[in-house]
Amino acid sequence: METHGGGWTLVYSYTFTNYDNFNSPSNAVTPRPTWPGDRLNVPISTTPPLSESSLGALDWNLWKNIGNEFMVKSNINDWLVCQPDGGSMVTDTRGSITCQNIKNVATACSGAVPYLIQWSRLGPILRASSTYYFFDGSTDGFTPINNPCGIVKDGTDSHHKKGVSNPGGQIYIR
Repeated sequence: METHGGGWTLVYSYTFTNYDNFNSPSNAVTPRPTWPGDRLNVPISTTPPLSESSLGALDWNLWKNIGNEFMVKSNINDWLVCQPDGGSMVTDTRGSITCQNIKNVATACSGAVPYLIQWSRLGPILRASSTYYFFDGSTDGFTPINNPCGIVKDGTDSHHKKGVSNPGGQIYIR
């Protein structure tokens, strides 16, 4: 597994099942960690990613042994560093998180950050006033959301960066 400056450990690296048709219900993050959810249908990975370009996930049950602070990096959405404040990415605990935007990637908005983590039947959701990141692990009914605005703007939550080759992201824990 790759470590990143500041003691970060790469625990998850993903892509999308249908990036070119992002808002299609057939789009989801893939592969997915072993995190909870009873409507998940994309392949599970318990093979840790060796670099950001290798897809995979460390067994989610082990994430809490590394730490509880998390960083989300993406080449289609803004990068975040988040600390638990009642909610958690390493346990299925809904609640507050305190996040900082550490890199603007998408140009639609800047500076918005999520303040809540929720655990759905399809994967974790990071929310601002609307969904910021939704790690949707199902190709049946919903879509992953990567919305740097954190709000529905212009009637949509599709403000991610478009036209990216090899789209995806990573989660780090420390």
